[in-house]
Parts: sequence; structure tokens; C-alpha cells
Amino acid sequence: MRVGVVVGADGPTVVAPALGKSRIDVNLPDRRSLGSIGQRALRLIGRGFLGLPASTWLLLDLSVLPVGLYTAYRVFPPPELEMTPHIALWQALAVFAFAFTTAALVFGLYERETLLSRSRIFTRMLLTVGAATVVAYAIIYVIMYATVSRRVTGLAMALLFISGTGIRLSACVAIRKVHHGLLVVGSRSLFESFERAQADGFLSEYRLVGYALTGRRPTECDGDRFYLGSIFNQISKLAEHGVTDIVSGAERARDPRVMDWMVPCLQRGCRVTNEAIFYEKATGQILVDEITPSWFLFADLKVHCDRHATVKRAFDLFTAAVGLCVTAPLWPLIALAIKLCDRGPVFYSQNRVGHNGEIFRLYKFRTMRPDAENGRSVWASPNDTRVTRVGRILRRTRLDELPQFYNVLVGQMSVVGPRPERPDIVCELCGKVPYYAERHLVKPGITGWAQISFRYGSSTKDAKRKLQFDLYYLKNMSFELDMIILLRTLGTFLRGAC
Repeated sequence: MRVGVVVGADGPTVVAPALGKSRIDVNLPDRRSLGSIGQRALRLIGRGFLGLPASTWLLLDLSVLPVGLYTAYRVFPPPELEMTPHIALWQALAVFAFAFTTAALVFGLYERETLLSRSRIFTRMLLTVGAATVVAYAIIYVIMYATVSRRVTGLAMALLFISGTGIRLSACVAIRKVHHGLLVVGSRSLFESFERAQADGFLSEYRLVGYALTGRRPTECDGDRFYLGSIFNQISKLAEHGVTDIVSGAERARDPRVMDWMVPCLQRGCRVTNEAIFYEKATGQILVDEITPSWFLFADLKVHCDRHATVKRAFDLFTAAVGLCVTAPLWPLIALAIKLCDRGPVFYSQNRVGHNGEIFRLYKFRTMRPDAENGRSVWASPNDTRVTRVGRILRRTRLDELPQFYNVLVGQMSVVGPRPERPDIVCELCGKVPYYAERHLVKPGITGWAQISFRYGSSTKDAKRKLQFDLYYLKNMSFELDMIILLRTLGTFLRGAC
């Protein structure tokens, strides 16, 4: 049960002009009432989408596939005279349904978390449709010794991709309107960390109910409307406050009394978790202040997995080679623009800290004045006055990063990873930010989870926030996450955003 604001059905009464002695009362719906009804309906739809089992989504996708194939066969009928027999419609349906189902299960298309992120929906649909097409062609050509028109395949899979993505994006919009009541068991400072995360655009699907403590009421809680009192008085009030999720602070989680209190909460349908796990799943970050050295032991990091390292290196080589070939025509134009701007050097190189703390030389197109730093490292800012007019455009479109494809080819960097920083700044941050050196367990990248999730860092506080994203990538690094980061980076390039 979740609470909401209920507006009365009867709106303002409008009195019509008098006709003789008669008067007509017309009840018009209040706009706020209509908005509230619409929001409640959208939340109900969102909860319905969340409750759909994987089999329902599979049947929905497979119901679109025969429509797409039938349409494609009608638009592009197979030729009658052909050396290799053209596969029949029912055979194509069976092969593509098998290939799509297999690929969807492999790439997690029917997992619940897919519906919670637009980028994840697009990425998994793209990977599923692409892999299904490859598998289907392999079965048809290699096993069945038959053929299928590329136009038929292209039209059918395009319709499947568009419909599947569209339905899931609509579901994502509705799900985002589902506001779960969140109760924090911990201090006011812990509750404020969730408030800051919500202000930064995270936790949009949650409504912060308040926080509760295990001891006496502290003096700083006087007059605080979010303070709910002792947790031991909250069992009967969970439904009243609309609480669906309970997050416990690290210190409270070690209290046996708190653990005994949380078991009945599970029986009442509430999800109970600790702050580190909840914050990671909800915001894509790791709370640096809440982890200990043991976190690195139990995080199951893939940094030393040979299979993962081989796949990532092959992907880096392929992407860097393709990137250099595709962007090669832009290089002379960029170089000419930089020269015409201030006649300074085209390229800029600088020492950066790489994998396991090794120093390497990073290359970029120059975006600042030649005398921007004069031998000392200075934090860059979004509206830095040292940036040239051409450099501002290059930074906005990320074109200044193109020479780093060379660093990727020689193995100093990866396409996706933490942003490489200068040695003196790294030394400073290692003394101020806990576990900052551990971000160097993986190769630095041209783009990364922190780069696309947080603004351009210009202070120690910003570096700490970006480290939380880097640690999340360190724990969850995978080919799928790299694809999501690359697609979002491409979106940034196309929008021309910073």
C-alpha cells in the first residue's frame, strides 16, 4: 500500500447567467484534480509493467516477429529462380524466434533492471537484435543450406527493434512515476546524503519519508519534520507512511536490535537493505566514506580476469582502429582551425597516471593557450578563460580527445575507463580522498562512467564524487556497461554538450 494525495472529485462551481429565476450549476473538474488522476493512473500503469513476468515480455516480442516477417515477405517476395533455395516464411519465423529468444536471455533483455534505464533498454535491444540476426543467418546458411533476403531480414528486425524499444521506453516512463516510500534508519547526515543524491537527479522513483533512530531524540532533531522518532515505534506506521523500502546505515546494521526489528518489516512487504548496496544500485555510485578495505575483497573485481582483459583489449584495438579511420578526414580541418586561431602548436601532450600508477604521455588536440599552465598543474573549469575559441568547440564536441586513440593502440589507455589525471594532482588527491589510488587498478579511458555521469571536475570535492562513479565501474565493468557508456558518449557528441 502506498500513499498519495487525493483531490476531491468536485471542482469549483461555475454559476451560469440567470435566465429568469432559474440558475444552472455546472461542476467543472479542477486542473489539479485531473493532473492528480493522470499521475495516479500513470503510477498504476508503471506498477503493472514492473509486475509483468519475463514470459509475458517474451510473448509480446514474439507476437511482433511474425507480423514483421509477413510484412517483409509481402514487400520483398523471394525470387522464384535461384540456385540456393529461399527459406519459407514459417521456417524463417522458427529460426528468428529461436535466435531472438536465445540472444534476449544472453543479454538480459527480460531482467527487471532493463526497464529502469533508457540507455540499458536501447543497448540490450540493439545487442539482442544484432546477435539474433547473426545467429539466424548462421543457422540458415550453414545448417539449412538455404538463403534469406537481406531486405526481408532488415525490415523484419527493424520493426522488431522499433516496437520492442518503443514499448519498453513507454514502460520506463510510467515506471519512473512510481514513487516508493523510503525510510532511512540512521543519522540526519545519512538522510541528507540521500537528499543530495535526489537533488542531483538520482532517486527520482523514491519519496523520502524521513529517518528514524535507535536511541533517544538528539537535540539537533528538534523541529525536524523528517525525524520520525525511534524505529521501534515504526512497525505499525509503515503502511501509514507508505514505506516500501528501508535503508539502514552501516553503524545501525551492526546493532542486533535493529536486525530483529527489520525481520518483521520484510514480512510486511518492505525491501530492506544497507546504505552501500542501495546507494550503488540507485545512483550508480559507491559511497567512498562507507566502504572499508574489505570492500575490495568481496566486490569480485574483474581487473585480473584474463578472459575479460582479452575481450576488452580486442575491443579497444578494434574501436581505436575504426575511430582513427572514420575521423581521419577531420584531423586536417581541426589542425587548420587551431593554427588559424592563435598560430600555436596543434597537439598537446602531458604526463598522466595510468594503469597501476605508471606514467605515460597523453596526446590531445590543443584547446588552451600555449602559456596556460606555465609548468604547474591548474584545475580546469567549465568556463575556463584559458580555453581558445576553437578549443571551446573541440571540448564541447569531445573532438579534442581523438589523438588519444593512439594511446589506446599502444596499450597505455582503454576506450572506456577512469579519466587519467596528472601525477602531482594524483599525489594531492591520494592524501585527501580515501581509496583514490585504487582507481588505477584499470587502464584509464577516453570516456568513462564518471565522465558521462558527472560534470567536469574542478575541485577535490568533485574528484571525490567522480571517484564514486569510478569505483562503481571498477566493480561492475563489463562489455555491456562499456557499450552503454559509448552510446551515451556518442549522444553527448551529437548534442554538442560538455
